Amino acid sequence: MLRRLWLLIFYVPLCAWIPISSAWGQTETRLTWLDNRFRVDPAIEQITFIVTREQPSQSVVLVAPDGRKYYADRHAKTMSWYSDNGMDIISINHPMAGPWQALGKVSVNNGIKLISNIQLTVDQLPAQLYQTEVLKFKARLTQNQQPLLLRDFLERVQLKVMFYPISTDLSNVTEDEPAVIEVGSFTDNGQEYDEIAGDGVFTVALNVDVEPGKYLVKIISTNGVFEREVEQTVLVYPSPITTSFAQSQQSAIPHTVNIETQPNQTVVGSLAAYLVVNQPQAKPQIIQRSTTVSQSQLALTWPNNMHVGKAWWQGWAYVTDTLTQRELVFRLSKQNYMQMAVVTPDLTSLLAQQQFEQKLVARNKIEQRQQRLLWVGMTNIVIVISAITLIILWRRKRTPKHDLMLPNK
Repeated sequence: MLRRLWLLIFYVPLCAWIPISSAWGQTETRLTWLDNRFRVDPAIEQITFIVTREQPSQSVVLVAPDGRKYYADRHAKTMSWYSDNGMDIISINHPMAGPWQALGKVSVNNGIKLISNIQLTVDQLPAQLYQTEVLKFKARLTQNQQPLLLRDFLERVQLKVMFYPISTDLSNVTEDEPAVIEVGSFTDNGQEYDEIAGDGVFTVALNVDVEPGKYLVKIISTNGVFEREVEQTVLVYPSPITTSFAQSQQSAIPHTVNIETQPNQTVVGSLAAYLVVNQPQAKPQIIQRSTTVSQSQLALTWPNNMHVGKAWWQGWAYVTDTLTQRELVFRLSKQNYMQMAVVTPDLTSLLAQQQFEQKLVARNKIEQRQQRLLWVGMTNIVIVISAITLIILWRRKRTPKHDLMLPNK
């Protein structure tokens, strides 16, 4: 009996050192041994540990085969470490071969899951994009060329699309600098553009809202779940469509959105548009139009209901690229406008105002006439006084002077 017990004591730890390479064809390997040990095969180039912890607990400590300890906030540059409530996801590039161990309150039920050789592949972007274009774009996570379906991992992946202007010195640029533009975030939740939740296919509605120019596009993971990035170079051209809005101020004249395309960039007759319009005291209205074979512009109209308040419209425009025959989609951003009340003039008040103005004009004329008469009278008085003064002086000058002579003695 004692001999069998000793055999069990030595046999169980020996079985624990199972090479991960034997599980390459599987999506994951789950380990729930008491000492939370696992062995990494020398052929593995990249591995991810998904450690489920008991709650409450702190992040685990990862011990390498050479005895080095790694922590969530202190780890090697070849590692990425994501930690949240109840889970650690640790990815290592070129891991050291041999036995690894996770120290901490590892969940007995879920234990440690291992996935290796994760690959990130993305659709090829068109070499020519257009400003304000919206493009459906996909990225895929695979393991050994098979879809990665581990939900605990997929739910925590954050993939983003970043545009770097090609003129920027990329060696000195970080995601926090204004030169880097975040264009979209991928999702795998089965909503909006994503088709199936949790299938390992991430989808984004790529909104190319950047200035025209040449860009380096990077698809990267931004939250440390794993370290992967894919790069492509694209050219962004000015939008081939222009949009204008003419607001009505009268009930007989409708509101109008005009959409015009560039004939040398888009196929004539391929323009179509969809608008959602919301006016005060009315339900949202949908307006759809398309051009005929020879048309290159559209006018979408809706009546002015004359209700006072805030109103808005938004929508989409669709057109075909002449050069590549690619179908282009453009978002017509939401535009707000205000419908104002029509002011009806008060004729009585207007007549009274006109009469008052007429009286004021007549009074001003009388005052001006009186002022002119006053100035004329004063001027005449000055002239008369001046004339009399001159006459008196002249007469004095004309009177002869008699010399006084003393009589002779």
